[in-house]
Amino acid sequence: MDDSIPVLGVNSDPTQAVEVEEFSEEFDATSTGYLCAATVNIFELMLDNILEDCTVPSKLSRMSICVISKLLSTYALNDVLIAHPCPATVSRFSFRISKDGHPCSDLVNCRSSSLRVSTAAGSTAAMLSAGGFGISILSKDLQYLMRESILLGAANSSLLHGVVKSDESMDNVWYCKERLIYIDGSHVVYSIQHGDTIELSSSATVLKVFLPNPLLS
Repeated sequence: MDDSIPVLGVNSDPTQAVEVEEFSEEFDATSTGYLCAATVNIFELMLDNILEDCTVPSKLSRMSICVISKLLSTYALNDVLIAHPCPATVSRFSFRISKDGHPCSDLVNCRSSSLRVSTAAGSTAAMLSAGGFGISILSKDLQYLMRESILLGAANSSLLHGVVKSDESMDNVWYCKERLIYIDGSHVVYSIQHGDTIELSSSATVLKVFLPNPLLS
């Protein structure tokens, strides 16, 4: 999906927090409708405001993923997780931050269970649960986090969780026989092999979305 047509999310099941707590054993939602600006009750009003140009869409940054210099066809709206199919397996990889094709950080060698990188939209989801922090919804920065890292030196510890600015990229080299790239969950998956290079950046085409007012305040 490109930026030619804006998206309006409609939460068809706007369950209240009190209801979730009361019926916790029965409630089994896989999505919170975080980016939905409308519900069934206000859909008609929201649509009228859009058609009358009273409401304008916001531009959400997405993540582009290049594997061995080849751009993947899927952009990540929320996050990317690179890991072994078995979560108990340790991954070995190195990374550095680059700008305009030149390195602007030290090379960091890692051993961890996985690497998670999120956009601003995804920073309040799995990234936040894993120990990350929220980023302003309209930011173009990416956030990265090494999960369950085995520290190889105190000098590297501060680089295991950080931010990739909008004009930078994160360049990774993986030293594992088999790893997978999970994009926005577990449904879109790409395989990578030993020695593959992966470049992550926010250079992807933006997604125009009508956002709920609380996210913009």
